[in-house]
Amino acid sequence: MKKRTSIWAAVCILMLLVAACSKAEPSGTAAEKGEGGVEIVTIEVMTRDASAPTRVTNFVEAAESLNKKLEEEGSKQRVKVEQIVKSMGEEEFDQHFIFASKSGNTADIYATGYSKVGWMADGDYLLPLEGIDQQKVFENLMPGYWDAVKWDNRIWGVIQDTEARPIFFNKNVLKKLGWTDDQIKSLPQKAENGEFTLAEMAELAQKAVDQKATGGGLLLTAGGKDLPIIFLNHGTEVYDAQAGKYVLDKAGLTDTFTFLSKAVNNGTMERSFLSTGKDDMLKAMINDDVLFLQAGIWDEAKWRTRGMHNKLGNVTSEYVMDNIGVMVMPTAKKGMKPVTVSNPWVYVVPKKTKHPELVTRLLVEVSSPKLQAEHGVQTSHIPFTKEGQEYDTVKQNAWLNYVGYLTSYSRFMPNHPDQPKFEKILKDATQNIVNGDMSPEQAVSWMEKQMKLNLGDAFK
Repeated sequence: MKKRTSIWAAVCILMLLVAACSKAEPSGTAAEKGEGGVEIVTIEVMTRDASAPTRVTNFVEAAESLNKKLEEEGSKQRVKVEQIVKSMGEEEFDQHFIFASKSGNTADIYATGYSKVGWMADGDYLLPLEGIDQQKVFENLMPGYWDAVKWDNRIWGVIQDTEARPIFFNKNVLKKLGWTDDQIKSLPQKAENGEFTLAEMAELAQKAVDQKATGGGLLLTAGGKDLPIIFLNHGTEVYDAQAGKYVLDKAGLTDTFTFLSKAVNNGTMERSFLSTGKDDMLKAMINDDVLFLQAGIWDEAKWRTRGMHNKLGNVTSEYVMDNIGVMVMPTAKKGMKPVTVSNPWVYVVPKKTKHPELVTRLLVEVSSPKLQAEHGVQTSHIPFTKEGQEYDTVKQNAWLNYVGYLTSYSRFMPNHPDQPKFEKILKDATQNIVNGDMSPEQAVSWMEKQMKLNLGDAFK
């Protein structure tokens, strides 16, 4: 009986191995025969961002453009795109990507945030895109944006879009506080000039709460690319780009933690802001329930499409601009240059793709000004080349013209392989401040220990 059982177990194991091997074949770039002996190559394109489907749907038109060129060249290959939209969080996406890469079952192209380039390239998951920067479509790429897709002096992706993270302010709440239209209109310029500081913003937010002009004073979204903005505008440095190492700016961190501690203690900010859902914050802003909100320019599309207004449901761009203002986050000291953080999305190619040449050419086609513009207008993102920004539909779009200037204040967080670790350390330290579990000085000491422990040689 034991012998028969062991034989059956061996058969089961063999069946599992066969199944696993069959799944290990890359599912992307499958080939089939078309008319005239043409080979149809299926290229899979995946995004985890269901709110911006154009990140993958634009490839359909890009494939049509590429196929015309292939036909003119006399090629026997044609491209067909399979669109994959899987809504998932960053950590889930990372796990999905790593598992698919190790099992040989990746899509051919992934749309993702640029800061993943570092660990994906360092982990030997990606195909380097040597020479793609010489393609004409990228000739007038926004300055500095190739850095977002570089690691170890090689290019590992192409930019898909860009954006900025401003402070939204509610004009109706300011009017309840006695502000005139001229005062409201001049606020963004004062923030740009360093005349309106973080302390003044916090004082105004507290006044709004104390006088019951609104339910909330100041909300900050706490994503990995959002939270650093409050630190950067205190003059806090977190990374030495030349050395390629993270740094501990004790004075800047202490100042920022002190600001946040005071804000939550006096009720200017809710202690729960780190865990509050983004949509709840956006609903508060569009319904006059908060004075200031740090969010992203793309969130305007959510007000247009997700029915967030309590009475009107979806609202137009004109309604947003009439009722909500946009400015850079003010700085801690007068005269400082303000900073916003941009998290451009990029396309990357797993190294196991079967058709690297076709995939690379498809990336060039999807980067056309027309397709940049279609994505930008639909999702409230900014095209990444001069031609895309000057496309007619972009130039005629009121919202993109309203917020486009913000990109001149953008900085990138590093796309270092250890960036996810640093983001977690910074957020955990901030959580300790918000909870009242640590003093600013204790939080800085805690960060130092965690950075030494988790970042190793990447910590200066």
